[in-house]
Amino acid sequence: MSQPQPLKKLLIAYGRFPPIAPDLKKSLERLGIEVQLFYTVDHEHHWFYRRVIRVINRYARSLRLIPRGGDLFAQHPFNLRNFVASNFEQACTQFQPDAVFVIHGLDFGVPYLSSLTVPKIGWHIEPGDEREFLIRNAKSLDVYNSFSQASVDLLVSAGFDGRYLCHAVDEDRFFPIPQAEQPIDVCFVGNWSPWREEVVKASLQVTQNVALYGDQWLKKSTLEPALFQRIYKGKEIVGPELNDLLSRAKVVLNASRIKASHGLNMRFFEVLATASVLLTDEVTEIDRHFEPDVDLVVYTDTAQLQQKLQLLLASPELRQRISAAGYQKVMDHHTYGAMAAQLMAQFESLARSA
Repeated sequence: MSQPQPLKKLLIAYGRFPPIAPDLKKSLERLGIEVQLFYTVDHEHHWFYRRVIRVINRYARSLRLIPRGGDLFAQHPFNLRNFVASNFEQACTQFQPDAVFVIHGLDFGVPYLSSLTVPKIGWHIEPGDEREFLIRNAKSLDVYNSFSQASVDLLVSAGFDGRYLCHAVDEDRFFPIPQAEQPIDVCFVGNWSPWREEVVKASLQVTQNVALYGDQWLKKSTLEPALFQRIYKGKEIVGPELNDLLSRAKVVLNASRIKASHGLNMRFFEVLATASVLLTDEVTEIDRHFEPDVDLVVYTDTAQLQQKLQLLLASPELRQRISAAGYQKVMDHHTYGAMAAQLMAQFESLARSA
């Protein structure tokens, strides 16, 4: 029996932000893999889609000629998914990858992916475990990972090869700043949601020395205007400025976009990589990676959030102990180097079973 050929060229399809794909690319290239990135957002909006298809569909929905989510141009080559899929097919033809890794995101390219004979692995990283979306995409993939165990269980129960794959961190982007001063009691970075506003309001009853960043807060927040103006710093903070912010806060507050949803978002790994203290809501997968009250601090409701926040702000020694443990755990197990090795093991397993 002949040995499978080693994987040398990998095409990664992804939206663009946050920079998961380039960080993973860097770690895969250290393993000797040639990686090409296909950013779906660069191919989403043909002018005909923007000026014709989207406009007509909007009017047709408003007049109830088609249902919400309906599309009069579903088969048109310049429709959003079809145009992305055709450009993705062209990228594969030009690059000739040995394997494909698709990070969802926008679901696209199911018919073409189904026809590809190279190993195909996907990764679902969106909150919510939508059965229809997951199954539709899983049909074209050999393995479908998710950061949510609930999604994995759903895929497996439907007969697909669903596997768990959590987020990771690039230690060149997120790292401790030695002797950083911490003038901010609490920072929160994330787009508005009802649950997140409830969490921020609860923290403000403990301290108003808060820095808040994220989209949709200006439009949807019901915080008292003068207080909101003091704490709200902007809709976005990225790159070195984000690393600096996380390092300058005594406590970094985290809340899932959807209360009681599954999957650890990227903030878990980013915060701990800066050797900062993370105070987060309860997520099923936490115990799989971290020890609560040792590596990070977990609250189950807003009353417990306030209690634990008060304790953390009052004890620099406690913060130092937790931040050191969390940092070590992430560096040992959750860098993109570790993720790259895990992905390569999946691709090698598929190649052996082919």
